[in-house]
Amino acid sequence: MRLLRRRMLLVMTVNFTKFLNFVKCNNIMKKCAFTLAEVLITLGIIGVVAALTLPPLVKNYKKQVIANQLKKAYNTIQNGIKMSEIDNGYMSEWPAGPSLVMADYYDTYWKPYFKGIRICSNMLACGYGSDVIRNPKKWSGLNWALVTGSTRLLFQLADGTVLFIPKSTTGAGGKITYVNSIYVDVNGPKPPNTYQLDVFLFGRNSVKGITPTDGALLIMQNGWKIPADYPYKY
Repeated sequence: MRLLRRRMLLVMTVNFTKFLNFVKCNNIMKKCAFTLAEVLITLGIIGVVAALTLPPLVKNYKKQVIANQLKKAYNTIQNGIKMSEIDNGYMSEWPAGPSLVMADYYDTYWKPYFKGIRICSNMLACGYGSDVIRNPKKWSGLNWALVTGSTRLLFQLADGTVLFIPKSTTGAGGKITYVNSIYVDVNGPKPPNTYQLDVFLFGRNSVKGITPTDGALLIMQNGWKIPADYPYKY
């Protein structure tokens, strides 16, 4: 690909040199000009180079936007947790497992400390389209029912960030497994709405508030930039 680009740039340079000669010829009253074929070839090369270079630039820009949104969401959540800890003790001591009552948990530990926060009864109430609602596994990596109820909590911050806190999941044979995690969609209903691309998993109830895992951890460790070898492809 790099060799092809260099060849194209060489051809463009040659044609640009011809253009300079054309201007020079006119200045000394000589008859010389581009042919129609040369003009079309030059325009075609410019179009091909643009087609090769613009998509990677746009993709890299979008990735950096996601990384910045992840950093902002992380800091916003951490700041809210720190304020809540002043009144409610360290997050590591907040209710978890069987003792966790989702409605009380939201009203006590979250709602007073985040301006503009609101509960979503389901993903539609958070602004997601039917494509995401039909395929929640793409969003979370697991078959969670992304709703607010007795075992899970779905809510949205003022800037559009969506948080999902599950209490437990039911496996084969009705076995209940309690979890201590939180999913964060850093750009809300905007695409790609895909786990590890704009939806990230954090641990909660640690001594450091929420702790990044998997993709979020890699991005944080890379200075809040998506690594070139990021294993989850955009």
